[in-house]
Amino acid sequence: MEEGSLKRISIIIIVIFFSSDSIFSQRSKKDLSSGNIGQYSLVSFSRPIKKDSIKVTTFVEIPFSSLQFIKRNSDFIASYSASVILIDSDEKQLLKKVWSDSIVVGEYIYTQSKLRTKKHFINFNISKGKYRIMSELYDNDTRKKGSKRKDLNFIKQKKIPSLMEPIIFTNLKGDWGFNSNQFPILGTKITNIDNGLNLMVSGFVDYTPYLIETKIQLGDEKFELPIIEEDTENGFFVHLIKLEKKYLESLNTKIIIELKQSRITKKIEKNISMFKPGISGYVKNIENSFRQMKYILTNSERKNAKGKKGKDLEDIFLEYWEKRDPTPQTTLNELMEEYYIRVNYVNEYFNMSWKDGWETDFGMIYILFGPPDEIQRSNVNNASTSTYQVWYYNRINKQFVFKDQNGFGDFRLDRPFIGSNY
Repeated sequence: MEEGSLKRISIIIIVIFFSSDSIFSQRSKKDLSSGNIGQYSLVSFSRPIKKDSIKVTTFVEIPFSSLQFIKRNSDFIASYSASVILIDSDEKQLLKKVWSDSIVVGEYIYTQSKLRTKKHFINFNISKGKYRIMSELYDNDTRKKGSKRKDLNFIKQKKIPSLMEPIIFTNLKGDWGFNSNQFPILGTKITNIDNGLNLMVSGFVDYTPYLIETKIQLGDEKFELPIIEEDTENGFFVHLIKLEKKYLESLNTKIIIELKQSRITKKIEKNISMFKPGISGYVKNIENSFRQMKYILTNSERKNAKGKKGKDLEDIFLEYWEKRDPTPQTTLNELMEEYYIRVNYVNEYFNMSWKDGWETDFGMIYILFGPPDEIQRSNVNNASTSTYQVWYYNRINKQFVFKDQNGFGDFRLDRPFIGSNY
């Protein structure tokens, strides 16, 4: 297969900060019962702004896959409303925020993405106490609802000194409720570490001097960052600490923060994890993922990899993708990410004829060329005549004809695919 076929894959840059189902949090059992609409995220980040006041930034993040998209002309559109309600310990509603919006995409594959998301946030100030955040997501087309709940407990912050949960920031253009271009992340499965990360350390103190020690633990090694020694009359502190890329290249990093004041020590540990640099989050098994590369490998590459296993195969897998990386100066290989997004998609939707989706003819064409511009079906109700599907790719002036071989949905190309000369 010529590499020209691979280059036809549209390149996307995905910021992946996250856990498996969305940027901020994993899917719960409760989410599954409500279907796709329940597979969104509700998460909050908190820091002090006065000696007795806390600012909370709450995000609702909606993966495209949680909504129903409707085709309109050449695009796909989904409409929804999302809400956040803040309730105190006396069950009094303190605020409510509602967002009504639409998402428009040009290709069907993006409507199924768990990685592409729409994010909404709200800032609110509260005193030290207990609260509950309720959220609802409503799909305007299906009229289905999903809901989330998050409890906030800041009672322990009444004791001085005290530490708040540290916040990790990556650089992402826009306003996200903090300083410009500061995007907060939970620190699970991070990929975007090219410029390092920033760590917000905050808490409440009295008027005497305090000291903050920050350590980075990588396996058995510990690295000490510069000590912060200060005092304040404000009753709180907020410090931004730079985490250099060299501390983030291990798969797992532990951050240890100690606040010391008046012979009292408060300690918080935060674990962060990274995707292995250069490997897509969709790659779970190197051997399987290498087999799935067969549509884009050259004959010499296949020959070179023959018989390789384990670490040797992993090295070859990385080498082949490094050659195809459109942005080698970054840790994210966008082309690899897009390729395995398509593999993941066809395995779910073209799982027919007792094969994995990527091994079917439908899967092969979809992986190489993406979703077709138009599909025509023939004789779908006539049992005496073969059923066909014709996929049209107007943007590259190609069409592919698939024939149902046995009437059970086993569609095969009516003639072999021979690359760019097809």
